[in-house]
Amino acid sequence: MKPKHTPAQFSFLFLDLFVFNVIHFVLVAHMGNIMYTQAHYYTLLIVFNNMGWLICSHIAGIYNQDKIHRAKELLNHTFITYLFFALITWLFFDLNYLVDTINFVLFDIVWFGLFLLISRIAMLGMVKFIEKTGIFRKRVVIIGNIMHASPLIEQLEKKHVFYEIIGFFDDNENSFNSEYHWLGKINDCLTYAKNNNISEIYSVISPDKMHELYSLADDAQNNFIKFKFAPHFDTQSKYKYSFEFDNNIPIVSLNPEPLAELSGQLQKRLFDIIFSSLVIVFILSWLIPIIAVLIKMESDGGVFFKQYRTGKNNRPFLCLKFRSLKVNDEADTMQVTKNDARYTRIGKFLRRTNLDEFPQFFNVLAGDMSVVGSRPHMLKHTEDYSRLHNNYMLRHSIKPGLTGWAQINGYRGEIKVDEQLIQRVEHDLWYIKNWNFWLDMRIVLQTLSSTFKGDKNAY
Repeated sequence: MKPKHTPAQFSFLFLDLFVFNVIHFVLVAHMGNIMYTQAHYYTLLIVFNNMGWLICSHIAGIYNQDKIHRAKELLNHTFITYLFFALITWLFFDLNYLVDTINFVLFDIVWFGLFLLISRIAMLGMVKFIEKTGIFRKRVVIIGNIMHASPLIEQLEKKHVFYEIIGFFDDNENSFNSEYHWLGKINDCLTYAKNNNISEIYSVISPDKMHELYSLADDAQNNFIKFKFAPHFDTQSKYKYSFEFDNNIPIVSLNPEPLAELSGQLQKRLFDIIFSSLVIVFILSWLIPIIAVLIKMESDGGVFFKQYRTGKNNRPFLCLKFRSLKVNDEADTMQVTKNDARYTRIGKFLRRTNLDEFPQFFNVLAGDMSVVGSRPHMLKHTEDYSRLHNNYMLRHSIKPGLTGWAQINGYRGEIKVDEQLIQRVEHDLWYIKNWNFWLDMRIVLQTLSSTFKGDKNAY
């Protein structure tokens, strides 16, 4: 089921924003007459900073309920989010030549960073205290077969600070192993719960298969014990499940894709816009003229190589690259090989360092590509490969990327045998099913590392 935003999450977000704005206004007051002479700068700064933090924290998901429960992960993700937020804030005001506000911006960012550090360390200590004392920990029991309850167990164990699984009730005693206690038959559940301070009862048996559970649920709630259903689905199948409600009608989706949701698309698009804009302004603005001169000095033809490639939903788009080959008639049909005679000298360097792909940041900014995704193939190869792999076209359900999960795992460049194509497609589909913001960050960082170290498949 889609995660709900809890009051605790909103309170956590409100506290951060409240302290941030207090810091801002205290600094304005401390700097005296500045408020009156440059009020428009500081109004712009406070609006930009509030929106910037909301966007960055939403993309990183630091206010998600799961991260609030895992304080160490929250600390790490907050640190990365803060660095990204501080960078875009500094660049924005530096690019706008707001020189008179530079010290103000610096103090604003530094003091907010100190607050975040102190508050997260305090939260880490509080979680450790709660974990040690168990003062907020709920004792729960589960009705049903232990094998059917494995997804529920996994979720509860992630929140072990707040939940403790006492044992199971099922009419078949042999369905349990030594790790969890069999506490009795289902009819014994309520009596045990009342006598042993049980806060919640979970049933992995659907009530339509055992109508007595409705009566048991009513009795439990009359005794102030919460009763919840977590119906079993076959976790050994190839499918993943997603649950949501439409007017109180439960709907189950098979193989849910995070990027099929609007929130996932917005997170990814915001990251693409910010990242590609920074690269275009701070790298391509001076790199393009240099590479253009080197390409034109060595061979005739254009600086950029433009080719239609397969995009999202199988729609072709014009993909940009620095030209690395001599002008030839086979560019749209023939794959580049390791010792390809069509290479130019500067072209070999560009391909080995991945610099030939950098113009695709314009494709990212335009919305045809993403920073991370499945690499786009030329149209002829899409047609050929779709005949070799049944699920090949599924990789086009998202925007193609400059880099991807397949690439950082060694499946890039020339495809010589069918197994290389199969592995590339499998990695692309895994990425689509398991996407999250931090996976994108990991892929970007690993791509940068491979670029500096060198990649044997980069040719």
